Amino acid sequence: MNLEELKVRLKIPATDTKQDAYLTVALEDAIEDVQKHCNDSFIDSDTNELKLPGGVKQAITKLVKAYQENSNVQSQSLGDMRKSFFEGGTMNEVTRLLKPYVKKKVRFL
Repeated sequence: MNLEELKVRLKIPATDTKQDAYLTVALEDAIEDVQKHCNDSFIDSDTNELKLPGGVKQAITKLVKAYQENSNVQSQSLGDMRKSFFEGGTMNEVTRLLKPYVKKKVRFL
C-alpha cells in the first residue's frame, strides 16, 4: 500500500498534495501498528515486498482516518448536520477487520 492508494481509499484527489507529508508518516505508523497487532510483517517471502490483503488495507485506512480525527468529540453539529462518535468505535472496527489476519504467538513452556 502506498500513498497513492491511501488517497484513493480516503477519497482525496491525487492532485491534492497538501497532506502528503502527513499521510506518508501516518501510513507508515498505521502499517507498523497493524504488523504488531497481527504479529505478521506481511512481507512476501518470494519477492521480499510488503503484500497486504484487502481487509488489512481497509483497517490501515481506518487507522489513518482515526489519527486525523479528534477522538474526544462526543457529538458535533453544524446546522442540520450532526456527527456523533462513540468510544472505541473506530478501534473496534479495525480490530474486527484484522481478526482473520492475527497470527497467534507460539509459547514454549
